[in-house]
Amino acid sequence: MTFEVIFLDTNVVISVLDPKDLHHQAAVAFLEAHASDPLVLPAAVYAEVLAVPQAKLVKKFLDAYRLRPVFAGMESPEVWELVAERFARYAENRRKSHKEGPRRILADFLIGAQVLSAPSQGYTPALASLDTGFFRRYFPELKVYDLHSLRSSGRK
Repeated sequence: MTFEVIFLDTNVVISVLDPKDLHHQAAVAFLEAHASDPLVLPAAVYAEVLAVPQAKLVKKFLDAYRLRPVFAGMESPEVWELVAERFARYAENRRKSHKEGPRRILADFLIGAQVLSAPSQGYTPALASLDTGFFRRYFPELKVYDLHSLRSSGRK
């Protein structure tokens, strides 16, 4: 029997750390609603949150919510091939659309790929993010929690 582990996206952590953030209340409510679930940070999220101005609060945040970064799976060539495949699809879509919107960074694809690799680690993965549209488009098989509705979409 497997259990669900919820990975947190960078935007969730940033929102919790900044009480003035537009999504602060939703992010805190999500963490409180899932306090009994295993919550972890993908490796890329851990690196990103250590680089924010609130970085000194990160360690306290990790301790307060009993969070830990997860590095497992990142050594697998299959994970990096998945990153490349999804990033290439995004780049092709962007070229075809000629849109000037915000560009995605490779870390977003690393996060999605690491979460998808989690079943090989013995648990069912899910991701909590404020950017559900991106993950639904490029990682449709991934279960994604929408913080504003406290429900999930995607793979069950």
